[in-house]
Amino acid sequence: MNNEEYLLAKDTLLTEYEQQSLSKYGLDHIVDKLLYHQSELLKKNEQLESKLDEFHQDLNNANIAQANLLPKKITFTSELDFSARFIPSQYISGDTYNIFRLDEDHVGLYQIDVSGHGVTAALFSVSLSQMLNVNTSHNNLLKTSLDSAPFYKINSPLHVFSLLNEERFFAKHEIFFTMVYMIINVKTGEVVYARAGHNPPVILRKNGVIDQPLGGSIPIGWDFERDDTLIKINLRKGDRIFLFSDGILEAQNVEKELFGEERLFNVLKSNLDNDLDTTLNDSIIHLSQYTGNLKFEDDISILGVTYLG
Repeated sequence: MNNEEYLLAKDTLLTEYEQQSLSKYGLDHIVDKLLYHQSELLKKNEQLESKLDEFHQDLNNANIAQANLLPKKITFTSELDFSARFIPSQYISGDTYNIFRLDEDHVGLYQIDVSGHGVTAALFSVSLSQMLNVNTSHNNLLKTSLDSAPFYKINSPLHVFSLLNEERFFAKHEIFFTMVYMIINVKTGEVVYARAGHNPPVILRKNGVIDQPLGGSIPIGWDFERDDTLIKINLRKGDRIFLFSDGILEAQNVEKELFGEERLFNVLKSNLDNDLDTTLNDSIIHLSQYTGNLKFEDDISILGVTYLG
């Protein structure tokens, strides 16, 4: 600190009367100590602000990286259209999802909502995505290798849930998650799926009628006996499937009233003649208008699939 900076800092810290009083009793050195400590505090504050900026940048990068792991559109089949919206409540989210080809006729689709928020939930969701990656090896949770043609068997949603539950995630990591996993036969429109504590999928028929089978069991990860149900539905050309996390239904307005299923269903039905992108955008707009916020208290994810036949 040069002399000019010293005098300026001194005048900022003490009034002229206070400076004269200290000087009168030979206590000028106290001013030096105070200015020294003030200078050190300013330096530490600058360092903290710099570290905080780096931390926020790292989280922004993590947000981008996580979003890039999630599918936005699909090109591997002409029988389905797919779209999704993903809005973490913080920088990163415990919500995850994927849509992928299992074989020539079958497409897999899942949505997962990991308990908790932030970094721990997000890292765990990425780990689950790797476990459920059909491309990691021929023998994985989604397929079982066979010795004869076609040399694989697609595991049913019930079997996938059973394999995941064997990992005992809560006992090991104090984490559990809700999930829907479905297999779509793109040639016939037949869909089979199971639901583990997750919101029931919405099947919006082309004529505007909503089907929502409610069968399902508890979340995955707890060391309890499972009683999962395999649900079967048939899609016709123009029918849609929507999956969504709790963050949508449980979003609240200023009166603490939930957004709920009815409002979501009304938005989905009102967009029946619009494409999936427009439908999902409108859903998020209605949710934001209802809560009065652009950011939400819980992670938000919603997926839409149209069967094109």
